[in-house]
Amino acid sequence: MHDKTKENPTNFMPAGSLGRLFEKAKSHNHFNELLKACLPKELAGLSLCLIENNTVFLVAKNSSVAFRAKKQKKQLLSAIKKIEGLSAVKLISISVDEKKY
Repeated sequence: MHDKTKENPTNFMPAGSLGRLFEKAKSHNHFNELLKACLPKELAGLSLCLIENNTVFLVAKNSSVAFRAKKQKKQLLSAIKKIEGLSAVKLISISVDEKKY
């Protein structure tokens, strides 16, 4: 028999692991919006992928945006450190979104 408790929103507990995942996703989206607002036009194709262990992982929509971003890592790092909540970031990793290719 199918477990219907997983589909019932009244059984959702904000203190559970799913609730923590939702909170992490909300903060990720918030940081991504703040990052996009402070990026110059030529780096508009960057988006936040992951924040882990004082490292920010960025994804570029194509290789030319990734190339430009890699050439401006110091400027990107200083811009990211100005975002409240990301001041402890020490490293940036930039990769290309390969799902589009």
